[in-house]
Amino acid sequence: MSYQKFKLALLPLALTASMANAADVSKEELQQQLNQIQSRLAELELAKPATDSKTVKAVQETKHSLNFYGTLRPTFGVTSTDEGSKTDVGDALSRIGIATEHKLKNGLTAFAKSEFKVNIQANGDFGEARKAYVGVKGDFGRFAIGKQASTQYNMIADPVDIFNRASTPLAYDSASPFRVNNLVTYRKQFGDVKFTVDAQFDGSDGDAASDLFNTGVQYSANGLKAAVAYYTRERGADDESTIGFSVAKSFGDLYLATSYQDRTVDLADENVRQEVRGDQTLTTFELAGSTIDVVAAYKINDTYKAKFGVSMFEDGDVNGLSGDYEAYNATLEYHASSDFYMFAEYQRNDFDNRLDENQFNIGLRYNFDVGFKF
Repeated sequence: MSYQKFKLALLPLALTASMANAADVSKEELQQQLNQIQSRLAELELAKPATDSKTVKAVQETKHSLNFYGTLRPTFGVTSTDEGSKTDVGDALSRIGIATEHKLKNGLTAFAKSEFKVNIQANGDFGEARKAYVGVKGDFGRFAIGKQASTQYNMIADPVDIFNRASTPLAYDSASPFRVNNLVTYRKQFGDVKFTVDAQFDGSDGDAASDLFNTGVQYSANGLKAAVAYYTRERGADDESTIGFSVAKSFGDLYLATSYQDRTVDLADENVRQEVRGDQTLTTFELAGSTIDVVAAYKINDTYKAKFGVSMFEDGDVNGLSGDYEAYNATLEYHASSDFYMFAEYQRNDFDNRLDENQFNIGLRYNFDVGFKF
């Protein structure tokens, strides 16, 4: 019973006491009843602050959130070339992770994430880190240190990263960064516009053997996303610089997106290319390449979704060494629930200097996300 309700419950007793003369109650009994009422009210006044204090403490202690999440994505398929075919079990980037947030004072929130690969095609090996970072966010923006997704991936690749395979986006995959170690990032949202900047500080050359600077701007509103991003990095002795653009738009059940990158690699002396053409020797000091990814996804109904993509990669290398290719993908997904679906995929890869490939895969995808607050 609440404090106010108890006071109301005592009201009839007080009224009864005031009518004591009619009931022939002695003054001593009347005084005793009034003393009991006053004593009980005093006890309630003392108890009320203690109850409120416990409630406030309970609210203050609920400052943490923890999510354990993952996605398991085995595939089974056939890859055919003019020299034959092979059948294999694969993995479309399965992973598990932990993400947590902790509310601080002054409107700040600390956060951390650790995410690890689960390589189903290699004995289910577990442990290689995809992400591992800690940061803080608030009105000033978001600041983080550790292995995390680059601006180039978030703004240029992510809008076209829709397929159920490891090597996607189909052209971007061969050229530009995804998750980068030893990375310091800053993100800030200004209404519909997001500004980001990344810097890699890899003094020992670490896993990536490179230092990187990456920045970008993205506009998002009314189902439309448009972005431009630029990065420079050291790739061994060579210097690479790339500018990218992306546009994505949702039209109800239809999603369309495209991304383009213009990429230049300044070759170190030991990596300069030479090509003999007849009596001439051509020397290449700089590689000028590009990537294009165009995708479409259509939700047929609550169960089926169709996806299509066309991609072109050019590395700008001399003819005999070129890794240029075009790729085409068609996928049909069957969604049994929001957390589980099956898919069938066909992909064609046309290479300039390799055997062309035809790939057919089927696969399963199971997602989970369990959250706790404490």
